[in-house]
Amino acid sequence: MVLHPELGYFDEESELTDPALYTAANRPFGEATVLPPVAYRSKIFSELEDEKIWTRAWVAIGTVDQIPNAGDMLPFTVGHHGIHVQREPDGTLVGRFNKAQHGGCRAVPLQCQTGVKTKCSFTSCGFSRDREVIPATELGENTAAMQQYLGLRPERLLPIKVETWGPFIFVNLDPESSPLIEELGALPDRIDPYLRGRLDQHPSIWAECAANWKLIGRAFCGSDTIGADADDRNGKDDPGYYLEHDPSADAEDSMLCWVFPNLLLDVRPTHIACFILQPVGMAISQVRFSLLVAGGAEENSTDGIASLTSAWQERFSQITASALDWQQAAGGWGTALRPDTIDRDLPLERNSGGYLFQRYVTRRILAEHEYHWASPLYGRAN
Repeated sequence: MVLHPELGYFDEESELTDPALYTAANRPFGEATVLPPVAYRSKIFSELEDEKIWTRAWVAIGTVDQIPNAGDMLPFTVGHHGIHVQREPDGTLVGRFNKAQHGGCRAVPLQCQTGVKTKCSFTSCGFSRDREVIPATELGENTAAMQQYLGLRPERLLPIKVETWGPFIFVNLDPESSPLIEELGALPDRIDPYLRGRLDQHPSIWAECAANWKLIGRAFCGSDTIGADADDRNGKDDPGYYLEHDPSADAEDSMLCWVFPNLLLDVRPTHIACFILQPVGMAISQVRFSLLVAGGAEENSTDGIASLTSAWQERFSQITASALDWQQAAGGWGTALRPDTIDRDLPLERNSGGYLFQRYVTRRILAEHEYHWASPLYGRAN
């Protein structure tokens, strides 16, 4: 079934676009609860996220260094949509929907309609997990592995917007979206000094975590305490990012940054730890981790990279452990049979990054869009 916006999104006896459902989560910082539990455990909510967030926001998918040569291609599943970005012979980046949104299947198999991305030999559709970057031939030409994405006439595929910020590649599936720079707001003024000069990217590590993607981002932002700057969290014009001094770092100019919805950065004077979040199920997330190290930094050596990687893997284990705790707790917050218990059971959101992000989520979820036909922006045809 393709969802229709005019019929609404319903689950756990709630209309998921009803502003009243998010009233408690949008109270002032220190009084606000976390998002309603349906946001962490409902397949229907994931459909709503696809329509209101993944197909309409600027989404980070990787870095320019991952596809340095003409013809190199970076696949990425954005919400429920299989897309790719490829480097053109003139050095520019072009983004397109994959040719086979359903992996070449005549009909979508039942095992691919459960809301959890499958591992598939095609790996080119919105129902499957992604594969790594596909390099072009030495002549810059497409390879056989690219054909499932490109077909014979790539220029006929539906295009998507591609922009970069520093080393990061962003895509937006909404043809009427604002430019990326408008979404970033004042963030480049703070982060751009760290992006100047040579940054060497080291091979990425992919990991899966049995928690909702939103909870991993929340855990990345640190401890659940109300800080002295709590009043700054109550503004009506919430930015599309979270930025804070990193309390775990020795250097005073180290920062934690969450570029909503899915790019997590720990910015240090000598390196940047980058985590790209990607939901593969309501309670399963894939995280792509990579290190960007300043060219002349001491850490930019074999031993230095090994030490940094080990330290960040340990940090990531702590992040995922916190996210797992919250995912397990969310399973017991309220019940569909007793919706009156939900608000009573929900804890306060004492994580400042989590608070800003849930305001971002609710603003996106409640936004109204003009539909030219009764279907989501990119309805999945089954």
